[in-house]
Amino acid sequence: MSGLLVLLLGLAAGALIALSPDIALPATLLLLPGLLALVLDRTPGCGVARAILLFQAAACVRPLVNSWYRCAGIDGCMGYLADWHTILRSWLAAAAAWLVTQILPLGLKAADDYRLRSRRSTLLAKRQALVAEWGLEEDESR
Repeated sequence: MSGLLVLLLGLAAGALIALSPDIALPATLLLLPGLLALVLDRTPGCGVARAILLFQAAACVRPLVNSWYRCAGIDGCMGYLADWHTILRSWLAAAAAWLVTQILPLGLKAADDYRLRSRRSTLLAKRQALVAEWGLEEDESR
């Protein structure tokens, strides 16, 4: 699967370079953290890298569309897309994606633990009510 992903990324990069070489270099600069994550990610299915690329692609849409219509040559595109506000926004989106992929599993685990504790206490209360109602002896082995 990773070979297919590399092939598709290579085709996309080739298409971008063929369509507009003056946008290809700044777009690579904007997507650099996501591309590095794709190379370095060892999780099954590259989940972290896919999240980072998705967040970054969403943050890069407006700058790339603006540069497509407003830039005249490599200098204009580099000046617009290599602006520190544009790069910071894109790279912060990558950082947010990485943070979400690291924190979300911990939050889900904590929520699941809370749900299980709540269910256990509810079942224990029902058990004690049934034991009291039927006059059974409480099992001390729990």
